[in-house]
Order: sequence, then structure tokens, then C-alpha cells
Amino acid sequence: MKAQPRDDYNHGKLTTAIDTFIAAKRTATAFAELAQKVIALRPGMDATVAAEAELRMVVLALDPVTAHNSASITDQINALALTVWPTLLAPRIEADQLNRVRDPKAGEYPPKPGEDADAYILRLCMSALVTDCKHAVPELQGSIVAALANRRATERVRIAVSECLECSSETADVGWKNAVAGWEALDRASAQTITAVEDAAEPGNWPIAGAASDDDPQLPEAELTMRGDIVVDGHGYGPNQQRIDVLKDLRGKGDVIALHFHPDQNLVAVRAVLDDARKAGVQRVAVVAREAVYPYRRRVYWVANGSGLRANLRPTDSLQLLLHAVDEVAGPGTVARVD
Repeated sequence: MKAQPRDDYNHGKLTTAIDTFIAAKRTATAFAELAQKVIALRPGMDATVAAEAELRMVVLALDPVTAHNSASITDQINALALTVWPTLLAPRIEADQLNRVRDPKAGEYPPKPGEDADAYILRLCMSALVTDCKHAVPELQGSIVAALANRRATERVRIAVSECLECSSETADVGWKNAVAGWEALDRASAQTITAVEDAAEPGNWPIAGAASDDDPQLPEAELTMRGDIVVDGHGYGPNQQRIDVLKDLRGKGDVIALHFHPDQNLVAVRAVLDDARKAGVQRVAVVAREAVYPYRRRVYWVANGSGLRANLRPTDSLQLLLHAVDEVAGPGTVARVD
């Protein structure tokens, strides 16, 4: 009787899949293909093979993440959100056990068919990552998810390497230690900036949009800080001729721009910026607001200095109070006068 080959619990197929990833130059796209193969193989793994798969995946993911680490967050999202982050954010790879219930959110991490990177992050932040990034406006969720992926990868690689006797012994290949150090460095870098990002991503930093708000026309945009500085492309400008020049450059050939004011900004500060905007040739300003519920969609109100609907408010009243007044007496498209 011919002996039957012993079941290797998909170890051979795992090895082949990893070799294919390495041969494909360890790119983010190649990692996504590897991740799909591992997902398909996992139900047939025993505890030993699953532990090896967990170790290899968190270590191999370091290469594509590091390759894009110096890129802009937009480029990182485009390269990693649908390819590498799903594996890093998901629960660790484990074999099925009768006495263990898998995380019910595990099915939320893989991208859905036809889902782009922005839609993936938006969905994830209202499902599996609801406590981590639903509080953030969509434009800044990617930075939060990136930092979370780095942190979870760091936690997982520490555990995986420590549980691997061949990886954590005194004679172990230094590559395992370097992988842990690599993830820890990425995690530290993320931690240095994530608090500022989360503060900036609070929906309360924008006025609440009401009945008189319009769809966002996607105009050239600047931000007014609570100190009174105009911020364009990350650079601040005080109330001087340079600010007028910057606003003129911002409007380009048009005569309208968008401004992001804090809702508590008083009308004195708002009018000062509108004065400079008018000197720069701006006829109307779209004040960026947000809907009060997730995903906090952007809306705008129109304001101008010297023309439009009077609300008869005090100079010390807030911008949000002005917008509420417009909601009460007017509709979309109304220009509110600030003077």
C-alpha cells in the first residue's frame, strides 16, 4: 500500500506564496496578493503554521511601508490603504480552534470589491475602527489610520518574534531584531505627530452646517487660526500686505475663495480677513462648514464685507451665531454681510 503524503497544513503553499512576493520585489501590490493567498490558506493551517504566517506577514510588511514612508500622506494612502494596511489592522493570524471565537470585526478589514482607498478608510472608520477615527473629518482620517497600522504592526511583531524560539535566541538571525526595531521606529515617528493631527481633525473646528448652507464648490482655500493668522499650504501670514498678496495669489483668476474659520471666531476677526480679501480682489468668501453627523460632509456659507444680508449682530458675536442667524431667515445661496 502506497504511503499517503503527510498533511503540512498549507506550510508549503505559504512558503511558495512568500517566495513569489520576494521575487516581485516586495512591493505593496505584491504584498496585497500575498495577503489574499494567506487569507485563503489560513483555514487549513494548524497553530504552528499560523504562527509562522503571522510572523512572516508582519515582518514582510515592513518593506512596502518603509518604501513609502517619506511620501505624502496622500501617496501613502494610495499605495498602502488597500494593499498593506488591511493586514496590519486586522487581528493576528491564528489557526481555527473550537474553543475560540474569531473577532466579529475581522471581516471588515479586507477592502470590498470596487472600493477605492478613500471609501475604504471612510467605511473602516465607522465600523471596525469606529473608536479610533470616526471622530475625525475624512480628510485627516488617513493619517490616523496610518499611525494605527504602524502601532498594531509594532505590537504584533514584538509578540510574534518573542514567541519564535529561533527568532529570539542569542544565535538568532539579526534580521528578526531589525524588523522589530524598524516597526518601532515607524511607530515612534507616527506618535510624534498623531496628537496634533487628531486635534486638527476634530469636527468641532468647523462651523456646523444648517439649512442655508450650500454644496461645497471646491474653491481655493485658506484657514484663519484663532490667533488671526491666515494659513495657506501650511504657511502662516499675519495681517499685513503679504497676507493680501497671498490671498490675491490664492484666488487666481477668479473672485471667490473658501476660508476655514473656527466657529468661535468673533466677527471682528472675520471682518479683518474679509477686508484683506476684498483688497486682494475677492468679492465673496465661502465659509467652510460641516454637517453635524458622520462623515461630516463639507458645506459652505457665503459672506462678504459691505454687501449682503445683515444679521444685526455684535462685533464680538461668533461666526457660528451669524451662520445660525442666516439659517433662521434665509436659504442656500444667501450672502451674509459682515461689517
